[in-house]
Amino acid sequence: MHRIYIFCLLISLYSSCGATLEYKADIRIKVVTEDTFPVQYFENGKISGPATKLVEQVLSAANISYTIEVLPWARAYHLALTEPNILIYSLARTKTRTNKFKWVGRIMALEYYLYGSFDSDINLKTPLATLKKFRVGTVRDSAVDQYLRANNFKKLTTVVQGTQNFNLFEQKRIDLFPANQSSFQAVCLEYAFNCQALKPLHKLDISSIDLYMAFSELTDDILVEKVRMAYEEVMQKRKSTANFNTNRNKLDNE
Repeated sequence: MHRIYIFCLLISLYSSCGATLEYKADIRIKVVTEDTFPVQYFENGKISGPATKLVEQVLSAANISYTIEVLPWARAYHLALTEPNILIYSLARTKTRTNKFKWVGRIMALEYYLYGSFDSDINLKTPLATLKKFRVGTVRDSAVDQYLRANNFKKLTTVVQGTQNFNLFEQKRIDLFPANQSSFQAVCLEYAFNCQALKPLHKLDISSIDLYMAFSELTDDILVEKVRMAYEEVMQKRKSTANFNTNRNKLDNE
């Protein structure tokens, strides 16, 4: 009798697992992001860029159905906090966010500086407390916005997109704004901003500015793990391709 019970229990568990896996295969997740050149941006009517390409490769490898929606960052962030089956990118992984999301994988690392007038006296050694007297433009609910608010900055002007800060600076409505140093010039060229009067003044001491793709906390762990495995697979293929190209270049130069 005991053996029959165990047999039935195993059959029941197997059936439940099978139903779960089948259910997961039918899920269509929603991917949310913002238009932020050059990480992810609109090109020929669709969202493109290196971060988007990586997300698409990962979800394709995971065989997951999805839609991508480009939203103001604050709205995309809110959806990822409150709804299941939401994948958000590119999301800075900070200490305050660590337990609010289920992290899939790193996209890239960024260094943020506060940019301001070329003739400003602000420099890398300027105390953060001194900067609080200046008007600073930030993207609502971005990692920098949350960092400045946590450090009691009061003179903040929030915008929907980071490019709006360039216009606010030209209009003398803000004194400083955060920007990623590696893409600053690319943004200036893409949008024809006059950036000659700007320079990086102060490096922001944010604990982590690695950008990730991440699922909402309400997303099922089985689905998250499936996408994580696909991420590792894609990254391994990218690494192998990079090594192959490097070795081929060496041979060509010999």
